[in-house]
Amino acid sequence: MTGIVIAGVAHSHVDYALAEIGARDELHLLGVHDTDAESAARVADAAGAPAFDSLEDLLALKPSIVACAGVYSERADIVTAALDAGADVLCDKPLCISLEELDRIDSAMQRTGRHVALMLEKRTYPETIALSDALRDGSLGQPVAFASWAPHKLLRDQRAAWFLDPTSYGGILSDLLVHDIDIALQITGAEHGTVRGWLGPAIDTGFHLQGGATVVFGDETGPRLSAEVDWLTPAGSAIHGDYRMRVVGTAGTAELYWGRGEIELTTTEQPRQTHRDGVGRRPAEDALDALLAGGEAAALAAREAVLVSRIALLAEQSARSGGIELDWRA
Repeated sequence: MTGIVIAGVAHSHVDYALAEIGARDELHLLGVHDTDAESAARVADAAGAPAFDSLEDLLALKPSIVACAGVYSERADIVTAALDAGADVLCDKPLCISLEELDRIDSAMQRTGRHVALMLEKRTYPETIALSDALRDGSLGQPVAFASWAPHKLLRDQRAAWFLDPTSYGGILSDLLVHDIDIALQITGAEHGTVRGWLGPAIDTGFHLQGGATVVFGDETGPRLSAEVDWLTPAGSAIHGDYRMRVVGTAGTAELYWGRGEIELTTTEQPRQTHRDGVGRRPAEDALDALLAGGEAAALAAREAVLVSRIALLAEQSARSGGIELDWRA
């Protein structure tokens, strides 16, 4: 049995980790901790595990894996403490809220030989898997451009205070931009490029409702992603957000409508075809598979987690510095 603990339950994505624990016989939930003791007790009771008052007591259980979905500003300390305790970490995004925190996490991985994997659920959606198949068989040709839009419901009255406070939330780009950057990185395989970010209006707490970035993958003629994210989906919408991405290749175009469960493929050989009802994977399945496999699989997941987090954080830094162009490198 592999012992796993949950350190941080503030975000609903803790359900991704709980789903894996429920689906895998080899995992045993040893305990739960959060700085909000009531929330920790609620999750622990539902999962049939004990709640712990401190992170130190939780890590004293010597888990193999620590799952983290806590307050964003608390994640870097949780992750580094878990790594130093000899555990791998299954983390919700964002991994952290500053470049300094990211460097601390990266240093801790190098120092301990343990790994962090991010739960990047857009990878696991059926539409993304269909896109990967189309790229693999060459029907889209070489990818040259990406455009994405990721609207979300804010539901301000239902949000915890920490979520609307930039000192504990971080920024909209470091939070929401990660998924689309990750998909473009997976497709291009690029290890360097540039990023420019921008921010739209903010509410009275300084929480930005809209933002975006242009990310270049490779040299200045390489593929680029134009991405917009926002918290402007109306409360009355039937879905949390009409997430979508366009991938333009030299021989075809893919239109992914994640919020609708559809992908449209148009190529030089075939007119537009709409695909629905594909088979996906659980949101944390790939990340946990990598950690359990260990070796190069875990190391690759860690490199990807650091790189995608770095680009998103650089986008945030760029936006807060007037949209200056910043270099990124693996």
